[in-house]
Amino acid sequence: MPEKIDLSERLFNLTCALLVAGSGLSKSEIFATVQGYKETYVPGGDLTAINRMFERDKTLLSSAGILWRSFVPKEAMGDNQEFRYLIANEDFVWPKGLTLSSKQVALLNLAAQVWAKASLSADANRAIHRIRAMGEKADGSSLIGIAPRIRTHEPSFLPLSTAIESCSRVSFDYLKPGESDFSVRNIEPWSLQNIGGQWLLVGFDLDREEPRNFLLRRIVSEIDIQDVSFDPPGSAEITKTLADLELHKLSQTAKLKTSAASAAWFHFDLAANQTEFEVNFMDFYLFAEELMEFADEIEVIEPKQLADLIRANLQKVSDTHA
Repeated sequence: MPEKIDLSERLFNLTCALLVAGSGLSKSEIFATVQGYKETYVPGGDLTAINRMFERDKTLLSSAGILWRSFVPKEAMGDNQEFRYLIANEDFVWPKGLTLSSKQVALLNLAAQVWAKASLSADANRAIHRIRAMGEKADGSSLIGIAPRIRTHEPSFLPLSTAIESCSRVSFDYLKPGESDFSVRNIEPWSLQNIGGQWLLVGFDLDREEPRNFLLRRIVSEIDIQDVSFDPPGSAEITKTLADLELHKLSQTAKLKTSAASAAWFHFDLAANQTEFEVNFMDFYLFAEELMEFADEIEVIEPKQLADLIRANLQKVSDTHA
């Protein structure tokens, strides 16, 4: 049996195909080449269901802000006027004059990473080869070039997203700070959240029998998606868990000082002439790692424990590489 393709993957594959096909694709070419359609496409058969699916997908692309175009080639004559579809590169580039806040940039970076990883996948590349076989000059590198690059990457993000979407249990190895041995966690994954600049998995810990959160940075193994499903929690339970996380972040505050126009000043998106500021953070140890990048530009006024941890981390680096 062919592997089932979910909605988000089918929409992504369709977007890729319409982007790389410079002269557009007809419905029959889309149905025959794009993963998510070709599994059920039978040339000459009943196309009612697959046509309805395609029309829904076009609507979803439009609602997501992706501008697809339909046209009839000039050379089409008489009854042979089959529409072709494409996404023009000029409609997919960054709008002029648009600016983003630091939080919006972080979210865009994540989306770009998902795009870059998926555009390099085997399915995406096979689709490009099929489009080339039809005579199109499809350039797969253009799919990657349109996306900004990200500084960091959490390899567990995509498999956890898949598990959340399918309501499948997962297990992984988790290493807490200061510990030398990891522990195996068996989780019903609920949601991925970015809180205080850190990505967390929120879910139900089956061994501890209570909701827990896990920093993706501390997952030290591949995600084992199990063939065991679970009933998703109610929205009230997820809302309460996220509210508790937000309260935890607000309870952890650092007072810092930097100089105007420094890299740290830009990093924390400070106002003009603002040099002293307070920051809420999610994780004490990961925030210390973040501040190490600006060690010569930032002074930790409080808490003292944070300054001590940064100093100790820098000393370890010096001892290792001196």
